[in-house]
Amino acid sequence: MPSAKHLLKRHIEAGLRKHEHGQIEAAAAAYRQALALAPANPQALHLLGTAELQLGNAQDAAHHLERAAQAMLDHPGLLGNLAQAYFTLGRFADAHEAFRKASQLDPRQVRFQMGMANALAMQGRFDAAETRLRSIVERHPREFLPWFNLGNVLRDQGKHADALDCYGKAIELQPRFAGAHNNLGSALHSLFRFDAAETAYRACLALDPDHVQAKYNLASVTMDAGKFQEAESVCRELVARAPEDTVACAFLGAVLFHQGKTREALQCHRRAAELAPHDARAAETLASALAGTGRIDEALTEFARALALDPASDSARCSRSGALLAAGRFAEGWGDYRYREASKIIGEKLAQLKPTRFLPAELIGSTILLLREQGLGDELFFLRFAPVLRSAEARVTYCSDPKLRRLLARADCLDAISDGSADLPQADSVMLIGDLPHALNEYARRKRADDAPDPSTAWPETPPPLALTPEPARVDAMRQRLRQAGDAPYIGISWRGGIPPREQSGSGWNLFKTIDLEKLAGALRTFPGTIVALQRNPTRAEIDAFSLALGRPVHDFSAANEDLEDMLALLALIDEYVGVSNTNMHLRAGLGKSARVLVPQPAEWRWMVSGNRSPWFADFSVYRQSSEGDWTEALASLAHDLQATLRNPGAD
Repeated sequence: MPSAKHLLKRHIEAGLRKHEHGQIEAAAAAYRQALALAPANPQALHLLGTAELQLGNAQDAAHHLERAAQAMLDHPGLLGNLAQAYFTLGRFADAHEAFRKASQLDPRQVRFQMGMANALAMQGRFDAAETRLRSIVERHPREFLPWFNLGNVLRDQGKHADALDCYGKAIELQPRFAGAHNNLGSALHSLFRFDAAETAYRACLALDPDHVQAKYNLASVTMDAGKFQEAESVCRELVARAPEDTVACAFLGAVLFHQGKTREALQCHRRAAELAPHDARAAETLASALAGTGRIDEALTEFARALALDPASDSARCSRSGALLAAGRFAEGWGDYRYREASKIIGEKLAQLKPTRFLPAELIGSTILLLREQGLGDELFFLRFAPVLRSAEARVTYCSDPKLRRLLARADCLDAISDGSADLPQADSVMLIGDLPHALNEYARRKRADDAPDPSTAWPETPPPLALTPEPARVDAMRQRLRQAGDAPYIGISWRGGIPPREQSGSGWNLFKTIDLEKLAGALRTFPGTIVALQRNPTRAEIDAFSLALGRPVHDFSAANEDLEDMLALLALIDEYVGVSNTNMHLRAGLGKSARVLVPQPAEWRWMVSGNRSPWFADFSVYRQSSEGDWTEALASLAHDLQATLRNPGAD
């Protein structure tokens, strides 16, 4: 009968044979049989710990390897495996120490040195990790993994340009290393080099078609580049692969939302929220999707759930403000509007001015300093509230964008205008212009609570646009230009507004609106007269394409955007203006003129959730993209209404 020592050896050798052939479960079983005979055998403990580590059982692996290490203090491979088990368990300080001991025993092993660096990085000690990795690549320049890990450490410090060189070197040394291509794409993506990032992600997927993170990254970069149809294709593939994946559902919902396909986007976000019921971000996104389809009450319920999950979420409150404002619940909406990103950024930048959200206790004789924020259109929009201050006998100074300064100087509701280049005057209240509606509401509420309510607080909830007047000389000059372009009627057009996706560089999405040129041209084709392009920064190709689709020349008046006095004069003269919401729409409204605004889905709150009018722009006709992302019905209505004006001038 074999001795216990002989049986022990037989079990260990059997385990080693299984291990060598990749049969890890069978190998582990053999090692356990060995330990049943000799529970403290260091070799069996080491081998079982190694097998458990390979099987993903890091806790058991660490237990066995720790026991083995007590008897095998000078075994670098054992210490390296123990370090890896600690690393997997998130015990990074212990991992660093074990890698350090292993490296001391075998200084030639690069993996031990890299393990030390990675353990340092996982503890947030990036400088130390970078120093160690630079030492490794200097001594082992032909090893690709140290270059890759150095790239990761540089990336994690925000040194994306430096990381590019390291990933490039890793790829040069090991061209088929899919992870390096993915991380190269990530660094390029962070530098807003979207096309190059897309190429890198696709290279990763060519090498490893199942690299899930690269697929998510590809979907993200194509969205950021405005290639929404390509992004949709990638996202649908992700959802088909893993229909229970919350992130995949949310990604598909986002890309559908950006295309105006709000109905299907809602289904995706609802599914994502069901899959992650305790995820505040998923609840907030669902709430925004509900609001985008006009389901305001449901949206508010979901916003409440998001805030219950994350009470500190400014993002949820800001999104809720848009839903409330779009539904006409203005007082509540303005209350949440303070949580917008611009308020935080500008408030911190101008902290020395101590901006507030409240007006003085008494407006009569008080001084108010209003600070600009966001874009030119937002400035013009919120300035409609400034006359309320003047009617209450307050003195108002406005810190204006220089492009608006001359134009606003003719508005009789402002006592002084500053472009912010000089010292700003002292004031009883300093506030961002976007906070003025809330401040006025709070002022009126306080007055109504008094024993003797102040009748001067009975201002309209949606005051009309700030009245603007063009310079006569500019009007005369622009009239000449229009006559040279062609005969009346004159119709101005613009087809996009906001910041194009690939030009956006912030952490969140800025508003961007666009409509297909050929489809817009089709709605205008039968309207007589002269078409003038008022689009900011159009390309020659866009003008030519529009002219071709229209069947007659489109005259480029886009240069007027560089001087808003010219644009104001032009908008005062044209008979019709058709386009997406942009600064020119606000100028046109200030002139008391009508316009026809094309509103993509989901609609911005200024254009409300439904209807063909907005209380903020009473003279404007609204044409809405459908919840399937289609413009057919809206453009058909536009064409019909334009023809009706020919039959009955002055009708809308």
